[in-house]
Amino acid sequence: MFDVFILSGMFISLLAGQFARIELMHALANVYVHEFFLLFFVVRSMIRFGFAPIKSAYKSKSALFFLSIVAISFFLSFREFTLLQNGIALLYLIRVALYLLFGIYLFFLLDKKRMIRSYLYDLIYTFSILLLVFSAIQYIFYPNFWGLYSLGWDPHLYRASAAYLDVFVAAALYGMLSLFWFSKKHRALSMLFFIALIFSFSRSAYIAFAMGALYLFVTQKKWKELFIFFSLFVVFLVLVPKPFGEGVNLLRTSSINSRIQDYRLGLTLWQKKPLFGFGYNRIRFAKEQLDLIAVDDRSHSLSSFHSSFLIVLVTTGIMGFLSFLVLIYSLVRKYPSIRIYIVFLLSMSLFDNVFLYVLVMLPFMFIATQLSHSSFE
Repeated sequence: MFDVFILSGMFISLLAGQFARIELMHALANVYVHEFFLLFFVVRSMIRFGFAPIKSAYKSKSALFFLSIVAISFFLSFREFTLLQNGIALLYLIRVALYLLFGIYLFFLLDKKRMIRSYLYDLIYTFSILLLVFSAIQYIFYPNFWGLYSLGWDPHLYRASAAYLDVFVAAALYGMLSLFWFSKKHRALSMLFFIALIFSFSRSAYIAFAMGALYLFVTQKKWKELFIFFSLFVVFLVLVPKPFGEGVNLLRTSSINSRIQDYRLGLTLWQKKPLFGFGYNRIRFAKEQLDLIAVDDRSHSLSSFHSSFLIVLVTTGIMGFLSFLVLIYSLVRKYPSIRIYIVFLLSMSLFDNVFLYVLVMLPFMFIATQLSHSSFE
C-alpha cells in the first residue's frame, strides 16, 4: 500500500511540473516535490530489501567507471571553489545517487510484486491522459509566457508545454509517450502525443522523434510504415496553426545562433580543464569565475548548457565523456526494449539538455522499468 502511495505522489508531482519546484539559496539550487517521495522510497527499500539489489546492479563495470570519474572530477577541482559552491555541487551529486538508487530498487520491486507492475502501467496511462488535458488547457487558455520572463523563464508564445514552462521538457515527454503508446499498440494515445509534439514547435524534438521513428521502422524493415510516417509528419508540420511569434516559426534562426554560441562557450570552458572537467554542477560557478555571466543573473539556464553531451564534457572532461558513452552503449546492448528511447533522448540531447533533466529522467525510468516487466499484459 505504501508503494502505491509513494508512486502516486511522484506522478502527481511530475504532472505539476515546475510548480512542484522549490528554489533554495536564491535559485542556486532547487528540489522537486517528487524527490521527497524518491528519498522515502529509497530509504524504505533499503530497510526492506537491504543492499543486495545495489550489489547486483553495480556489477556493471561501465556504471562504476562513470561514477568514479564523476567523483574524481568533483574532488580534483574542490579547492578552486568556495565552500558554498562545493556544497551546492555536492547536493546535485547526491541527487544523481538518489535517482540511481531509485531506479535500482524500483526495478527490484517490480521483479518481486506483480501488482506493482500493473499499477505502474495504470499510473503511466492516467498520467498520459492528464498530461494531454493539461497541455490542451495551457495551450488554449495560457499560450503567452512573456509574464514569466522576469522570473528567468523563456517567453514562449503559442507553444504546448503544460506545466513544464520549458518547452523542450514537455516535448521530450510528448515524444517518449508517443513512442511508448505506439509500442503498446494504443494508436489513439500515440497519435495524440504526436500532435502535442507538433504543437510544441520544438525542432530538436522533431528531429529526435524522426530519428526514433527511422530507427524503429528500419530495424523492423517496415518501409511502407516509414513512408507513411514521414508523409504524415510533413503534412502536420505544414498544416499546424502558427498564430503569432518567432517561437512558432520553424525557419527561425535566433535559437540556432544561441545554440552555436552555447557550444562555443562550452568548448571554451572544456579547454580550461580538458581531462576531468570542473566537476558536476559547477558550470554556473565556472562561468562566474571567467566573468562570462553576472553573479546576480537569475536565468534558469546558467547552470547548464543546451546539450547534455556538452554538460558531461565540461563537468567531467574527456574521461567522463568517454565513460558516459560506454555506459550508454552498455545500456543499449543489455536492454533492447529501451533502445528507441535512447535514440530519441540522445538525438534531442544534442540540442537540449533532456537526458540529464530530472523531469525527463524520472518518466524515462518509469517507462524503461515498465517495458522491462511487461509480461503481465
